Amino acid sequence: MNYLSFVVVLIALLIFFFTFFLISQKKKNNGLADVAWGLGFVVVAFVSLIYNQNYNIISITITLFVSLWGFRLFYHLTKRNWNAKEDYRYVEMRKKWGDHQVLNSFLRVFMSQMLLLFVISIPIQLASMFTTSINSTLGWITYGVGVALWIFGYYFEVVGDAQLKNFIKNPANKGRIMQSRLWKYTRHPNYFGEATMWWGIWIISMASLVSWNLLGFVGPTIITYLLLFVSGVPLLERKYKDNEEFQVYAKKTSVFIPLPPKK
Repeated sequence: MNYLSFVVVLIALLIFFFTFFLISQKKKNNGLADVAWGLGFVVVAFVSLIYNQNYNIISITITLFVSLWGFRLFYHLTKRNWNAKEDYRYVEMRKKWGDHQVLNSFLRVFMSQMLLLFVISIPIQLASMFTTSINSTLGWITYGVGVALWIFGYYFEVVGDAQLKNFIKNPANKGRIMQSRLWKYTRHPNYFGEATMWWGIWIISMASLVSWNLLGFVGPTIITYLLLFVSGVPLLERKYKDNEEFQVYAKKTSVFIPLPPKK
């Protein structure tokens, strides 16, 4: 295993997140760490690919897919957060940190996100280090399953976000809960889509049938756990815990995996 590849990626991420940290200090907005999140995976994908020079259908596909997801998320969050007020989560953090805001911002926000991103991106890094040309039927089947799964997840995230955006735009829906189209089958189609994409990335990496890529399992496992139990679903569910319409909606609609609504 070329351990130096991990070091190179980590250095690239350190430079990348330190840059965003400096910008955040100037703008007094730690929410820019969220803006850096998606683009950080793109950095990992390209640095890993270029450093290892292992250009094949698996590593190129993964780099392409990660770029499509990462640039889209970066654009979306930059448009929303760049000149906005700091998110309430980070405001609360600042209150707790007192006179040590700069150091805590650097370590607890930017460096912690950097390390988390590094671990989640393990399947991307391993794919550039160990994948080879697909030369077996099983490999092509695995590749096809991974690609299909990623496209399926991308559809849920992109279309789900677009449907919600159009719903919110309509003044008649002010204060209402989106309950149609993809949102009829899952309360969080965008989060489900994101998790599904990461499982797709890992399965694509396994198409080379190289055992080292099994370690990439850690990536989709962590992101799914975070979305389901930490920073995704729980935050939004708590936000609407006193909303009567949402509670009725929740009783008949799956929280994550798309399922037919209960009657």
